[in-house]
Amino acid sequence: MGHFNHIIRLCVVLIAVVIGFFIVRGFFFSVSFGTYGSYLYGYHRGNSDAEQENMYALYQGTEKCAKCHEKLIKESRAGGHAAVACEACHGFWQAHNKNTKDKVPRDTTVESCMRCHEKVIGRPDFLPQINSFVQHMKDQEEAFAPDLKCIDCHNPHVPL
Repeated sequence: MGHFNHIIRLCVVLIAVVIGFFIVRGFFFSVSFGTYGSYLYGYHRGNSDAEQENMYALYQGTEKCAKCHEKLIKESRAGGHAAVACEACHGFWQAHNKNTKDKVPRDTTVESCMRCHEKVIGRPDFLPQINSFVQHMKDQEEAFAPDLKCIDCHNPHVPL
């Protein structure tokens, strides 16, 4: 019977810890977390919907580029990159127009092209793939130079 007091104290401490946890949790989580407490949608804060709607959309799609770059879009639609969105290579759309000095970024590195064209098991056969850039240059019987890039031989908008 002497251990009964220890068990009671342990239960009281555990209950205090659980109650303390929920009190502290209340300070860190919004009331709308879990869609009004039901957790129907998992870890979703219901009040964040309005915040997300007011945020600037980073991905604008090729249609946004087509408004000003019709010629390049027509070229790319005729080539091997017809299904590739502009932002895959140029990054997300940034505010640029004829009145600003901001330019759309272009990633012309070999690594950028190799993200899609490096030979990887499981990639579809219709996608042109190479084992390595150095090997590709040897296969083409071209001299390899460290500063050489894919765009030196291939037009990214109309690849062969």
